[in-house]
Amino acid sequence: MTAPETQEQLSQVLARLQAMASARGVDAALVGGCLRDQLVGRAAVRRNVDIAVSRDAVALARALAEALGGTFVPLDDAQGTARVVTGAGADRLELDLSDFRGPTLEEDLRRRDFTINAMAVRLPDWLARSTEPHGWIDPLDGRKALAERRLTACFPETFRDDPLRILRAFRFAALLGFAFDAALAPLMRSAVDRLERVSGERIRDELLAIFEAPKAGWAVHELAALGALERIIPELAAGRGMAQGGYHHLDVLGHGLETVRQADEILEDFAEFSPRFREPLRTYCGEELVAGRSRRSLIKLAGLLHDVGKPATRDVHPDGEIWFLGHEHAGAQLASPIVERLRLSNREGQMVCQLVRHHLRPGFLSREPQLTRRALYRFYKDLGDDGPACVLTWWSDRLATRGPSSNVAQIPQQRARTEEILEPYFFRAEEIIRPPRLLDGHRVMQEFRLTAGPKVGALLALVEEAQAEGRIRTVDEALSLLRAHVAQDGTPPSGVAATS
Repeated sequence: MTAPETQEQLSQVLARLQAMASARGVDAALVGGCLRDQLVGRAAVRRNVDIAVSRDAVALARALAEALGGTFVPLDDAQGTARVVTGAGADRLELDLSDFRGPTLEEDLRRRDFTINAMAVRLPDWLARSTEPHGWIDPLDGRKALAERRLTACFPETFRDDPLRILRAFRFAALLGFAFDAALAPLMRSAVDRLERVSGERIRDELLAIFEAPKAGWAVHELAALGALERIIPELAAGRGMAQGGYHHLDVLGHGLETVRQADEILEDFAEFSPRFREPLRTYCGEELVAGRSRRSLIKLAGLLHDVGKPATRDVHPDGEIWFLGHEHAGAQLASPIVERLRLSNREGQMVCQLVRHHLRPGFLSREPQLTRRALYRFYKDLGDDGPACVLTWWSDRLATRGPSSNVAQIPQQRARTEEILEPYFFRAEEIIRPPRLLDGHRVMQEFRLTAGPKVGALLALVEEAQAEGRIRTVDEALSLLRAHVAQDGTPPSGVAATS
């Protein structure tokens, strides 16, 4: 379902497109997900509209982008596909234009992925009645499949034609709750080995879209069963069948999959947490670090990868206990090439690797007799804005750990401790995490006759930590602290300026 202002914006853009297409003698039709969502009354997560044109899609997209003052993005010149992007944030609109995949619009629809996406309405018909369009073109009974909540391939070679459609099938199922047609699994299985040929960018878009869905855990579990998950992230394969000892009831791979499922439940409504935390967490997790890709999806990806370093660090002691010392550091090293292959942005890749490297830390904090302001400050000093995501990754991990040695009686206490860790970020940031600066570098250099260098930064960090702990509150107290620190050093600090 489209909000009135959104519908109006879309209608204006499509009217401009139709005028340009008509002037060029080009037939244009609305196809795919936008129509599907309109039929089921579902608000689109991303405002992305597919347009099929009889010819010259790339040239038409370029001209439309120029006319709208938008951005032209070539997708595939050989296949005749391009994107036009207008607006930003909530007003961002993407139009994907593509040439007919055959001599007619009907033939184009028969060559698409799934019957629920193989419907079209010609642009003049849609513009005439955009809220209740007429003139539906539906050669494969897509509306019937939609009503039956069933995912059916348009033709037997659909996955061999484009193996990325395997991931897309699970995305639709996870997002819409659709069941697979009986023929779908064998068709997907026959094309799994072709996934290795698909670009990292396309894999990334579908995989993170799966992680945005409320049933991502189910989807990645089924992708693993199909053999597709290890084709796109082969580093996970070593964890299949690897036992972990008494704290775990699943092997390493199974535990990663279960962590995603737990994250699904936690991130759906944040009911695990007290009411005052729910809206801040919802806003935080919904923030997009890149357009269309939120923290929610990255937390689930990190949940899948958090123990990827365990196979390389597994050690069985003489008493039979299994240890994985340092697996978080080994995992972060393995996660780095994974996020590079998936072509995540630098910020996204940094976040995922941070969460893998530090996923044990909230657990360590939860076992402290008392959670000090210093411990909280240092946690957020290291993790910054990724701190809450790290807590959520650990909590998903904790709830996915249910072996015979796992103490479930600790869970209520640990849940309360997660809120203690989260509270400074959402409610006391200036007090504990980012206290207002009492001194700047120039004052420190002047006071202690220093030149610019690491020593100045170390002294400023000392002041900030003392503020976070509540030990100092004024400039004079900060200077007294530093004087005592420098005097206690016993030697002149490095970088002392030369004096006559």
